[in-house]
Amino acid sequence: MTETENPAKKRKVEENGDKSCIDLKCINTIRLFSADMVEAAKSGHPGAPMGCAPITHLLFKSIMKYSPSKPKWYSRDRFVLSNGHACALLYSMLHLTGYNVSAEDCKKFRQAGSKTPGHPENFMTDGVEVSTGPLGQGISNAVGLAIAERHLSSTYNTEEYPVFSNYTYVLCGDGCLQEGVSSEACSLAGHLGLGKLIVFYDDNNITIDGSTDLSFTEDVGKRYESYGWHVQTVDDITVSLDALNDAVTAAQATTDKPSIIKVKTAIGYGSKKEGSHSVHGAPLGGEDLAYVKTKFGFDSTKCFTVDDDVKSVYKSAVEKSEKLCTEWESMFQEYKSKFPAKAEEIERRFRGDIPSGLDDKFPKEIKDLATRQHSNVCLNAIAPELPELIGGSADLTPSNLTALKCSGDFQKDTPTGRYIRFGVREHGMASVCNGLFAYGGLRPFCATFLNFAGYALGAMRVAALSKFGIIYIMTHDSIGLGEDGPTHQPIEMLESLRSLPNMLVFRPADGAETAASYKMAIESVNTPSVIACSRSKLATLETSSIELASKGGYVALKESSDTPALILIGTGSETALCIDAAKALNKEGVSTRVVSMPCQELFLSQPADYQKSTLPGTIPTLSVEASSIYGWHRFSHAQIGINRFGMSGKGPEVFKMFGFSAENVISKGKELVEYYKGRNAPDLSDCPTFDNFQGPAGH
Repeated sequence: MTETENPAKKRKVEENGDKSCIDLKCINTIRLFSADMVEAAKSGHPGAPMGCAPITHLLFKSIMKYSPSKPKWYSRDRFVLSNGHACALLYSMLHLTGYNVSAEDCKKFRQAGSKTPGHPENFMTDGVEVSTGPLGQGISNAVGLAIAERHLSSTYNTEEYPVFSNYTYVLCGDGCLQEGVSSEACSLAGHLGLGKLIVFYDDNNITIDGSTDLSFTEDVGKRYESYGWHVQTVDDITVSLDALNDAVTAAQATTDKPSIIKVKTAIGYGSKKEGSHSVHGAPLGGEDLAYVKTKFGFDSTKCFTVDDDVKSVYKSAVEKSEKLCTEWESMFQEYKSKFPAKAEEIERRFRGDIPSGLDDKFPKEIKDLATRQHSNVCLNAIAPELPELIGGSADLTPSNLTALKCSGDFQKDTPTGRYIRFGVREHGMASVCNGLFAYGGLRPFCATFLNFAGYALGAMRVAALSKFGIIYIMTHDSIGLGEDGPTHQPIEMLESLRSLPNMLVFRPADGAETAASYKMAIESVNTPSVIACSRSKLATLETSSIELASKGGYVALKESSDTPALILIGTGSETALCIDAAKALNKEGVSTRVVSMPCQELFLSQPADYQKSTLPGTIPTLSVEASSIYGWHRFSHAQIGINRFGMSGKGPEVFKMFGFSAENVISKGKELVEYYKGRNAPDLSDCPTFDNFQGPAGH
């Protein structure tokens, strides 16, 4: 659409009749409502909402099926605002279409605790499917959303009952397409032929630095053609929405490829700053905003204006969409009567309930194996009983041992498969898993080497923020992987992951601890989990059990007298090492306890008396982990760890060179006891615990 003061374009609008005029008024209302939000906050991004308003108007008015009254309707179309800085646009649409986003909420844009935060957060606002802001994440999440629809529709739909049948629509900008994560995910989407994924590329030629000519001159269309996408270009949405509507129709008709529609827009459309980077991330200012309002035929003295005729347009659109939801509900009731077992399973999966009896499926016979092998046993023990479990590896299946025996691959021609070949795309893999979880009814897992969690960390952080219970299986967990050397040996990664809020990090020492890791990860529906597994074989601990390991930390070897003189804490492969050292120390008269701590976060969630009975805090305590020592100071008085990068060599030799031997643990343990002889060790348990503000959503 366009501004009617241009004579040629005015004639075009008038020729199209009142319908085009009201469309124009709706679009300008969106533009100004969004700009008012940013102005009220004195912060935000008005440019993209003003340029992209025609796209969201067309989607919410004429194309998408959605339900403000039932925002979690299974078969709703998913809309992802990948360029999350443009969230004033999304909040405007949610308000106009009757979601639980009031005008008052919009007036509190970017204010503490509001439903309209500075970037979209799925746990804060109805109608927001995924948390976006880090560019490239949203479009990559959308690939997961599209995989989920394809898998669930192929698994449960019948010709008569299309229980799952939705499109995933994405709005993204240049920044999203520059980030590498989107390249990874979109390449996979093309390979998989995800025909119900439709992306609108806001091609406005502007980034924060200025013109895209400064850094981004590739032919995006050709790149996406090479990925196997259906590519279209719409050069003008200022005069008419017909071309855009036709492009969407063509995209919907292309069932074997995802689609991207390159839409030429003007950032900050209508303002004096139109087309410049200065309108990207700052309010228009009172003078310019008044100018735009006058230009568009609005009262320049009024804010957050929505006239009755505009309300009527969206009311009609919502009524049509709500009718589709009601029809779907009737259809699903019939489906339930004809396929009660399937319907019950669908509802259980979307509630996030765990099937009864799953605990009984974990292996009872424990052998001496690498924990990556124990992981494989656990994964294949629960997968047949947990149909929502879906995932794969970043081209490391033979090393991560994550193949599912009960299912084939998810591919273009086999969409009921539950094993995804992500390829060498760690970041894209993790972001796709966020989309899989966000769709509902699925529990995704993904795998790589622990060291390459660094490649996936951006998406893993968003998963923790979003409360997505994804399972990350990270093998080759230490310098024990040996010959591949320091480029592959994780040093800082465990502590990096442990420092993330709302993330469980497991480093199991044997089969029982691995089973406990899976049990707790599956039960932690709103918390992602990392299960870090060894490459090498580990001895089975004499006292380990799923019940004990589920506490995060427990006494794996008791001291030889009533009171320990020394406590050793171990994780993973170092736990057995600590036990060997402790047995020798006990024989020498140094009463030594060993605590196995597969998960610090779970241990810290136990009652204080349990924590203190396990780790009194006043007894000299030595932690032993083939990783960075940071984070262990809250549990131990001294640490055996690594403060440099690793070394290439055979695993046992490298372990010994870095001090991970029973002999060194014995020596350092004695030194610690001697150091505190005649004086009190600092009481590590005697620290205040502050219940810091958690926010309205627990973040």
